[in-house]
Amino acid sequence: MAETEEQVPQTEEQTTEKVVDETNTEDEKPEDEDLEFIKDPILDEEEMKKVFVGGIAFKSTEDELKEYFEELCGGTVTDAVIIKKDSDKNSHFGFLTFETSELVDEILLKREQLKFKDRQLDVNRAVPKNNTTPGAHERTKKLFIANLPKMDCSDADLMKYFKHRHPVKYGTIESIQLIKKKDEKGNKLEENKGYGFVMVSSEDLADKMAIQHATFEFGGRKIELKKSVPTSEGGRGRGRGRGGGNQMQGGMGPYGGGYDYWGYGGGYGYGGGYGGGYDAYGGWGGYGAGAGGNRGGRGGRGGRFQPY
Repeated sequence: MAETEEQVPQTEEQTTEKVVDETNTEDEKPEDEDLEFIKDPILDEEEMKKVFVGGIAFKSTEDELKEYFEELCGGTVTDAVIIKKDSDKNSHFGFLTFETSELVDEILLKREQLKFKDRQLDVNRAVPKNNTTPGAHERTKKLFIANLPKMDCSDADLMKYFKHRHPVKYGTIESIQLIKKKDEKGNKLEENKGYGFVMVSSEDLADKMAIQHATFEFGGRKIELKKSVPTSEGGRGRGRGRGGGNQMQGGMGPYGGGYDYWGYGGGYGYGGGYGGGYDAYGGWGGYGAGAGGNRGGRGGRGGRFQPY
């Protein structure tokens, strides 16, 4: 991983820095109508095609779940796994792999329609096992970008880069904020500090960008992009340490202490948020979504479970 120029928590200047906000008026044509879109090779990788599904009704089969999602998205589900555990709770969770990453985008646009056997499903893009950065599972619309060139790199340059890779149908990049150096009098200089922040229109787009652009080449440098999540001091920072932050550690949801997708202990702890332990690929934590949802701690290493 490339060494970042400077990594510091957010300061007051981040709330006052001028940002690029390229939104349309009603009289303008669609924002991306004339853009020539670039498809990054990672979009063809399995890590961009997988979703977590929570709230699956008991007595559901993998074939039924697969058929339901294929009808809804109009495409192919290449793999479906339901994780079933002995529990007094009334739902399971599972994972789906789609034929293309675009099908995942389409499904997430239909989140309110995702009712299967009279139960509302909870669907989110799955986090790859190699993404162990603090906050990888958090739900946020703010991303931290680092290792940027100090000169000849502007908000507009990065905005153009991202817009060529993300159709507005699936969410928009609302603003980019590069933190500038200051002179002795406190006046901002043209030189970047090497890091900044990207605001997007939806949590789903932030999830996607954090995987798609975890590292990428720009301006002759290897850039890093990750979610910006609350720090233990209550501010917005680059990330949170394992089990840290203001929220309680846990993982005591109905699926806590169980199997993850590849057989490691912990489980999602589904219920009031994705609770303790490893994610679908053996990563850290959980989404901790919803009011009062405690963030999951690290799950114990359990027995092997091989869905394949």
